[in-house]
Amino acid sequence: MPLPNMRVGNVAVEGLSDGILKTSVDLVIGMDRARADSLVGGTQNGSFYIPVNNFLIRRDGKTILIDAGAGNTMQPTLGKLPNNLRAAGVEPAAVTHIVITHLHPDHANGLVDDAGEPHYPNAEIVVHATEADFWMRPDVENDEDRVKKNRARTAINLKPYLDRIRRVRDGEDFSGFTPVLAPGHTPGHTCWLLAAGNGTGFMALGDVVHLSAIQISHPDTALTYDLDKDLAIKSRRRILDMAASEHLAIAGAHVKAPGFGYVVRKGASFAFEPAI
Repeated sequence: MPLPNMRVGNVAVEGLSDGILKTSVDLVIGMDRARADSLVGGTQNGSFYIPVNNFLIRRDGKTILIDAGAGNTMQPTLGKLPNNLRAAGVEPAAVTHIVITHLHPDHANGLVDDAGEPHYPNAEIVVHATEADFWMRPDVENDEDRVKKNRARTAINLKPYLDRIRRVRDGEDFSGFTPVLAPGHTPGHTCWLLAAGNGTGFMALGDVVHLSAIQISHPDTALTYDLDKDLAIKSRRRILDMAASEHLAIAGAHVKAPGFGYVVRKGASFAFEPAI
């Protein structure tokens, strides 16, 4: 089954779904609930669903997956990525690299199955050093409980891959990908920029935009998930400005599936134009 895709220069970016994630407008900081409810198109007592998109790029003999989904750890509507890969004719064992935007559950818990075995037994993990170091270090006394909980889960997620984790830093290149650190949501949250030839570029946004119906047009809204809300807002404004100024094709983890499009300026703010 062919996957939805967006061609950027000489690169085809294919879209895959891990499912849909139930969330709530009550997580939004900096906007009243009625306004948030209206922007997302209505909710059921504040709850609604957002997609969990993943992306596949095949080039230079590599099969590269951007993020790994949630596995069976969060909600029954998630964990669909491995089977959706197979349906598209790609065995998980054929994935050579998994590029991680950040190590939150809906992006990294799908690295392993229910027994802690790797879904992607031949893949190398590519992650910004700041993100890896934060989630892989020992807890300290003043760490929040949610940090300690995710750190414990990260140890499970990465255990089968410990001998094949590639830590990259700002400015380093991996197969044409350059990490663009966009901290706040997590300390090492990373957007991945890919030069695609002929002056074109592609960027995977990760969770710079988590609730796209709200945070693209209202980038100063934060979420309770953000570890540093003020820094997350600064990063979001910087990345959206970069995407609009450079006319980058973007893929958003939680933008309307399959997540492909462009960020454009709209007055003093931004809007999203889907490519598919």
